[in-house]
Amino acid sequence: MSKFKRVSLAGSEELFRVTSRPRVVEAEPEPVAEVVDAISEVVDHADQQRIGLTPEDIDLLLEAIHAAKYPERAKRPLPLEKFERYDALRDRLQQERQRG
Repeated sequence: MSKFKRVSLAGSEELFRVTSRPRVVEAEPEPVAEVVDAISEVVDHADQQRIGLTPEDIDLLLEAIHAAKYPERAKRPLPLEKFERYDALRDRLQQERQRG
């Protein structure tokens, strides 16, 4: 005969009791145009400039950011062609900044 005693599961019904439903408050959706206007008023456009970048320029910027963020993973030494492309892009961005 086993000396194992079953324990009653009193209190387990607390785990499965029905809870009250959360109260949902429905807000009036704002029209998209009003939201865009509100955002436009908050953003100061004086500090922003638009610069047209080609997909190659974007790839070059991403590579430069990656190399700056993870210098231990960067290929050494940097090829002269890529170094010159970095310089050209930097010069172009500086010129755009001075125009603005």
